Amino acid sequence: MAHLISTFAVQLQHVGAGMVCGCYTPTMIAQLAQSLVRLALANDENALLVSGGDQQRAWADLALRGGDAPVRRVERSIPPSLGTGVILIGVGPAHGFALLAAPIEPVDRDESLRIYDVLWSCAPATLHELAGMLCEMIDAELAGRIAALQIPAPAALLRLSGDMFDFAARQHSALGVANRSLSERMRNQEDQTRLIVHDMRAPLHTLLISIKALQRQHFDPEGQSELLTVARDSASYLLTLTETVLDSARLETSGWLLKRQPVRLLNLVQSVCDPLELAARPDQARLRHIVDDDLPMIWIDRALMERVLTNLITNAIKHTPASGEIRVMARLIHAGHGVELCVSDSGQGIPHEAQAHIFERFYQANDSDRRYGTGLGLYFCRLAVEAHGGSIAVQSATGQGSTFRISLPLNPGERQRDGEA
Repeated sequence: MAHLISTFAVQLQHVGAGMVCGCYTPTMIAQLAQSLVRLALANDENALLVSGGDQQRAWADLALRGGDAPVRRVERSIPPSLGTGVILIGVGPAHGFALLAAPIEPVDRDESLRIYDVLWSCAPATLHELAGMLCEMIDAELAGRIAALQIPAPAALLRLSGDMFDFAARQHSALGVANRSLSERMRNQEDQTRLIVHDMRAPLHTLLISIKALQRQHFDPEGQSELLTVARDSASYLLTLTETVLDSARLETSGWLLKRQPVRLLNLVQSVCDPLELAARPDQARLRHIVDDDLPMIWIDRALMERVLTNLITNAIKHTPASGEIRVMARLIHAGHGVELCVSDSGQGIPHEAQAHIFERFYQANDSDRRYGTGLGLYFCRLAVEAHGGSIAVQSATGQGSTFRISLPLNPGERQRDGEA
């Protein structure tokens, strides 16, 4: 099936000067249509012929946006013999325009990425010739008005060209910025992919060595238990890393449906702290939780917030000396409309320059300080807290410890509760 642009372009070649052909994006077509409407349509006696589907009618709406002059719209369907595309014909008191576009890419592509063959003109001879080709779509009154049109003044056509050049320049600049941002993000993701793979290799090797040792040698129960513990810890680390990567991606795209339920803050904190206290090593800092039993319930996704607290507390344990202390506290804020959960440690602290970035995806400190690992743990915490409508922040000083503060609304509202509890 022939596209209408290729069909009409051939038939209009004999008309001569006045036609402009090119390849345009939908955004460029909409901008061109607006400029042509401003050029041709005046205070009264305006008509706009629109032929095509819903997307083309949307372009006509964009073309007329912001205009005060009354416009009589005439909508027609393009005959199947003319193929796919759009025709916009504007007729003013003295000037007019024709804009024809047909997609080059397959019609099932994303509309914003599609490229169109475009033919447009303000020349009366071109509009008159086109009206003859579309005689079945144009009534006699509109055809008579097209025959009486005049070519716009050169200054008006220059302004039109200037508008299009300016728009193209701004589009080019915006694409350049987007391209640089995307390239930088891709480089960061490649670096972090290598970092994640590197972090996975060590526990994988440890896991395989433990399994092979158990297979090849006979150990006493104590040695066997020790190897199984090493293998279990390695597998647990790999599972945690994998879940963090996957769940961060789901939270990024709002693909996580919160399963809210009423939770007592004391129970939430105890469910995280008690297992960590039982598994504490002799060389581990003391862990304390200070939460009043009379604090009201909060509507949250319990499993998700348990993971956030576990992440923050285990980070504090790793970087606090045995002589130090880790505290988990909770209190009401915002006149009782919110709660604040705090995880404080007396560890090495976080450098001032790093504090503004530690919740960013894939952030990592310098090579000599791997405190932040792959940069996914705290990023996941931020996404999970923000999914609850809350916020997370850090206060720290080098050598004086850190305090992570999670602020959450106490009640997300009846509508959220009914849909997510």
